[in-house]
Amino acid sequence: MRRGILMDFDDTLVETTVYFSQAKSRFATLMAGMGFPAEKALSTLNEYDIKNVQLSGGFFKDCFPRALGETYAYCCRVYGANYCGKTRQEIEDLGWWVYRQPVRPIQGAEEVLAQLAGRSPLLLATKGEPAVQNLRVEQSGLARWFDKVYVLNEKSAAAYTAIAIEQKIAPPLSWVVGNSMKSDINPALLAGFNCIYIHHPHTWDFEDEEPLGGHISVDSLTSILEFIT
Repeated sequence: MRRGILMDFDDTLVETTVYFSQAKSRFATLMAGMGFPAEKALSTLNEYDIKNVQLSGGFFKDCFPRALGETYAYCCRVYGANYCGKTRQEIEDLGWWVYRQPVRPIQGAEEVLAQLAGRSPLLLATKGEPAVQNLRVEQSGLARWFDKVYVLNEKSAAAYTAIAIEQKIAPPLSWVVGNSMKSDINPALLAGFNCIYIHHPHTWDFEDEEPLGGHISVDSLTSILEFIT
């Protein structure tokens, strides 16, 4: 058995949540302009967004735009405001705007992947819709560094174990790197991998979870090179 390296994509190698944060900020401003309390609108949006992800069974593209529209409709009902279908469409477009943004690698991504590639299998494990994620990986310009790209509906210990078996890599010798304790680190720990957690200031609170075991924490992507040699 050999060593392998599994990298997360969103907010580990490319900026993603920052665009959602910008859309939420614009949404809060719009809602406040219509007389709705911005903080309540944002907390309600988060509840709808989490609900949509859970009901859909994964990170599907329409979850966030739909949550924006649902939050607007909710606020209209609760605060007795006139509902407007056109306004809802404009609000939902804030969610689609996120997916129209360029896929921008995080500082140091090319450098890190260039140093890791070729030493052992370098694999990408990301969550979401295959068509969406595969396109984003290509647009990032980072696909060339990976031996294989896995687009998973859910990251679980079983999913990581299946990758290890397919790639003939030994989890105790291998590494998983990501910015989500819930999706990246804890499932990989359960599967027996060594893990590096990269703190990202914009990680969605849905991804927060207490660690299930020992791991390395760093504040930047380039810092992982101190540990994966």
